[in-house]
Amino acid sequence: MSARIAFVTMVRDEPVFLPLWVRHYAAIAPRAQLFILFDGLDQQVPDAADGCQVLRLPQGVAGPGWDDARWRMLSGFANTLLERFDVVVLNDVDELIVLDPEAGDDLAAAFAEAADIGVISPFAIELVHRTDLEPEPLNLTRPLLAQRRHGRINASYCKPCIVARKVIWSLGGHYSDFPTLHLSRKLFLFHLRAMDAGLLRDRQVLRRAHVADAGGRIVDQVAGQGWSRTADEMDAFLTSFQDRPPEVSDFRFDWQRQRIEASWAQDPATGLWRHDRLHNRRSYILPDRFSALIQTPGGLTDPAGKD
Repeated sequence: MSARIAFVTMVRDEPVFLPLWVRHYAAIAPRAQLFILFDGLDQQVPDAADGCQVLRLPQGVAGPGWDDARWRMLSGFANTLLERFDVVVLNDVDELIVLDPEAGDDLAAAFAEAADIGVISPFAIELVHRTDLEPEPLNLTRPLLAQRRHGRINASYCKPCIVARKVIWSLGGHYSDFPTLHLSRKLFLFHLRAMDAGLLRDRQVLRRAHVADAGGRIVDQVAGQGWSRTADEMDAFLTSFQDRPPEVSDFRFDWQRQRIEASWAQDPATGLWRHDRLHNRRSYILPDRFSALIQTPGGLTDPAGKD
């Protein structure tokens, strides 16, 4: 019998990333196995979520500890699903996992391996919009990785997100209390936050407003540092990659994997297992074999979701 796999994400105001997320995982699993938690009873469920398992929740108060509480809830929800599913894949909506075509074309089977392994962490590539090399805005009727061909390594997103054992996740889902690191050599998590400069800027304005008071001042300890950055800081982040040309790689990243694995240790303060961060401003050209791996739903012509 094939493994029963559930996919979970939580969203608020995500007109671009949610259709991408549904399109990606509905290609390998029935929509009834896709669970979408909407943060706020004011949220309208889009047509893209038709057939998915949808739960609209009261919006959490954005005060100190807000994101910690959200991740405690997500941990509990995912663990509950393991009572009925063999494997649960839990990610933010701007994170999509693909299978390297050199390792095959059965993504569901790769996820199902967690049933024997326990927890799998895909290797993480943060897609970056090299505006100097890719000046055109994103066309969401064409395959995503055929348009955005550059990414950087960001070990913070090598998340223990494919689970067949009950775990407790850290804030952001970056780490967990599972003691064994299985860093996949064939699964890649693409963090899509920075896939388009205009989208990144507009989305950051909303995220920053969520952690600020009525006067625009950031409230401490609401969420991670990424929420409080300004739109201008996001622009500067993308521009910073233009200081060096992109590199060609075989996409095995052996020494980077070794550094991540060698740093694996338990944090005595929290009991969570984690590895060191690894990120810089080196960008890599995606191999051609990845170009068709993230299909778009079509009909979304404006990356900021304004049309």
